[in-house]
Amino acid sequence: MRNLTQVTQQHYRSDGLLERILAGLRAAGKNPEAPTVEDLAPADEFHSLGRAATRELAELAQIAPGTRLLDVGSGLGGPARYLASACGCDVTGIDLTPEFCEVANELSRRTGLAGRSRFRQADALALPFAEGEFDAVWTFQTQMNIADKRRFYAEIRRVLRPGGRLMFQDILEGNGRALEFPVPWASEADCSHLIKPNALRDLLRELGLIEVLWRDATAAIVEWQARNIPPKNAPLPPLGMHLVLGPLHAEKRANANRALRDGRFVYIQGVFEKTR
Repeated sequence: MRNLTQVTQQHYRSDGLLERILAGLRAAGKNPEAPTVEDLAPADEFHSLGRAATRELAELAQIAPGTRLLDVGSGLGGPARYLASACGCDVTGIDLTPEFCEVANELSRRTGLAGRSRFRQADALALPFAEGEFDAVWTFQTQMNIADKRRFYAEIRRVLRPGGRLMFQDILEGNGRALEFPVPWASEADCSHLIKPNALRDLLRELGLIEVLWRDATAAIVEWQARNIPPKNAPLPPLGMHLVLGPLHAEKRANANRALRDGRFVYIQGVFEKTR
């Protein structure tokens, strides 16, 4: 029987990632020893709309200074560092991919944010934290790799304090047509688990999470991609998602962009509050 956790880890594995990011910083004329949060944004915001989406959701959720925040599926730590720097949060990130956590911790050290953002390898279905430990949980385009949605969101609810908030941007099922693989979040169908928007809303309500905000961001992201994804064969920038997506980055993006235009998946932003 295949171990799908290992398959997912293999999909995201990216040997030499830190060295590629540091080389990209040098090529972009930035100081790799002390980059700013903005310097890193093209490479460490591993989701659609990038820094713009992180900033937008932080504003919509009205994140207050001093918030104890858990980032589930923290990747390279870009959103966590932004929230620590711009919003004054104390952020803990967890990710299934060990190298992502290693790179995230090193980039936080180099940006001077290690005291307010730290990262560890962990399973989102068994969060290594106490009940009610966090004021907020943040997750950006993570649950697509997780089949057991109920357990995933139940764990998030468990670690939230009463009145705490879940904030997310996620890829959800669209018109039901099959995806072509690979895509940025999965090399094969076994590792892609999209849920219908209404099914997710119902699940969160069943778990005692009250809807504060539900926003379809699909049209905005389609427009953003049309402006920002370089044409085929165009030279790649020094810093970008290609550093994370690896040698198949063009194929992954092309398959995802085609599926998005065809309505096979949608993007939803949401804010939900834990009942007392």
